[in-house]
Amino acid sequence: MSKRGKAEDFESRLAQFFSSSLAEKAGAILSSSAKIALHIEPHGSYLFERQDGRNSLRPKKNFKADVHFFVPINTMRYLLDLGAHPESGIGTMGVAVIEHLFHDDPRKQIRFRVDTGFWQLITKGYFSVLKAGGPEVASYLAKWGYGSLARLKSLLQQL
Repeated sequence: MSKRGKAEDFESRLAQFFSSSLAEKAGAILSSSAKIALHIEPHGSYLFERQDGRNSLRPKKNFKADVHFFVPINTMRYLLDLGAHPESGIGTMGVAVIEHLFHDDPRKQIRFRVDTGFWQLITKGYFSVLKAGGPEVASYLAKWGYGSLARLKSLLQQL
């Protein structure tokens, strides 16, 4: 397969995931003003937002977002595979993302940058998505010492 063919296949998988019922369920928790940047290294950058009550993900170069995630391509492929599994839910995906935020291997680690205030993260629903992950996500966060909103705020302030 050519490089362009691989890129088109990847973009098709990405679009399928973000329009899936799992992604729609998670996205519906967010405010319509929430904006998330996905920088899939080395593939490209995408802006995720809610438009007309649906998930929207489109390639973009220059844009403002509340949160930026820098995701290695192989990690994104892993997450897409996991998200396509019929038994995966918000908790499963949440734990997988958090695992990769704390991953030791920089080739697999998701890095992130927050470009908005803590209050905006709350009002736009970002923490509600974590909460929707249920006990699975809560216990995984607690394992890393982030079992409370105050500890998460502390982490964000350190960044």
